[in-house]
Parts: sequence; structure tokens; C-alpha cells
Amino acid sequence: MRRPILILLGIAAVAIAVLTAVRLHGGDGQPVAIVEDTPAPTRTPDPLLVVDVAGAVAHPGVYRLAATSRIVDALLAAGGMTGEADLGALNKAAPIRDGQRIYVPRPGETVPAGSAGSDAQLKIDVNHATAAELEALPGIGPTTAARIVRSRGGHPFARIEDLQTRGLVTARVFADIRDLVTTR
Repeated sequence: MRRPILILLGIAAVAIAVLTAVRLHGGDGQPVAIVEDTPAPTRTPDPLLVVDVAGAVAHPGVYRLAATSRIVDALLAAGGMTGEADLGALNKAAPIRDGQRIYVPRPGETVPAGSAGSDAQLKIDVNHATAAELEALPGIGPTTAARIVRSRGGHPFARIEDLQTRGLVTARVFADIRDLVTTR
């Protein structure tokens, strides 16, 4: 009794396989193309930064720029520097940050504190610098830079002296970098 049931199940399986093959080939022996309708990936827009460009530029104001922009891009957005600008006062290749003020001074003019090109702006912020930026400091290698990044992750630095009190740099290295770093 089991044998006839097994034979019928076998015949049914073969019949299903034949019908499936006929359907896939369209019944005329030609294969049927199966097309998946996968939508094209959509590109997310680049994040924007907002910067304030002031000083000796054609059109001072607030500008929205791509997150990968440099100071030169902000200057171009503001119509370029005027003829009275101190051309060597800014590092035009420096990357910009959201909320940054970029001030183009005239010869002999002091850059306002906190603006791109000011003494404070030239310092590396140990709370926001990348490991690569930290490695550019004298006496800071990849291991120390990674330790600084890990340490600030749990508790940002309140003062630059925290680098030494947390045991991240030696007194000698701290003396070398003291004037090159800041906390913002």
C-alpha cells in the first residue's frame, strides 16, 4: 500500500518540475527573462556647514557650504577677497567647521579672536581634533593620539593640563605642546 503512494508522489513531483520548466521557458522553448525591479540607490545630500565670512571680502555674510569645504570655498562664496585684503593672513587650504567665523584682515589689522587665522584658531582643540591632527603635534605618536581620543570620549578635557594629569603625555611633551593646543 505504501508503494503506490510513493509512486504517485514521485509522478506528482516530476509533473510539477516539468510544469515549472515549461513556465520558465514560456512554453516555446525560449527562456523567459526574469527582471528584478530594484530601485536605484538614492544619494543622501552632503551635510552643510554654516560659516560667517567677514572683513576684506566682496560680500561679507553667512554662507552654507558643503561639509568638505575649505576656507578658499568660503572666500569664493563671499565673492572673493578685496584688493585691500592681506593675502597671506589666512591658510586658504584649511578645512572649515560649522559655525566658524572667517575674517579676512587688511594689512596690519589684527584678526579678531576666535576667527580663522587668529592665534586661538590656529591651536589644535584636543576635545575635537582627529587622531591624525594630534599626531602632527611634537612628541605625539599614533598610540598617544589614540589614548587622547579615548580619554576625551568619556570626559572632555576642561583644561589642557588634563593631558598631563590624566597621564596621557609626559611633562616634557606637555611643555612642547602647551602653546599649540586648546580646549573649546
